[in-house]
Amino acid sequence: MNELTERRRGFESPYKTAYEEGWELKNTGFDYSESLLEKTLSPYMFGNERLANFIIGHLNGIMVFFINKVKFLRIYYNFAVPKDYQKIN
Repeated sequence: MNELTERRRGFESPYKTAYEEGWELKNTGFDYSESLLEKTLSPYMFGNERLANFIIGHLNGIMVFFINKVKFLRIYYNFAVPKDYQKIN
């Protein structure tokens, strides 16, 4: 996040800390930000060096960005969870 967004968040709520105390979440997900398209696309596509560099260098970051925005929308439009909830997969 950028610096301006971080300043707007304010102080951490003591109620949130008390509510989340003792949570031991399992299966919180896999960090796919580096290898999303390598794991989902055919290895045949990575045979061409120029195409592989384009996929890994450009498309991977774009797809990770889109997936993270969908996660944000899933949290924002779900009335059953707090708006600052970050543990969704």
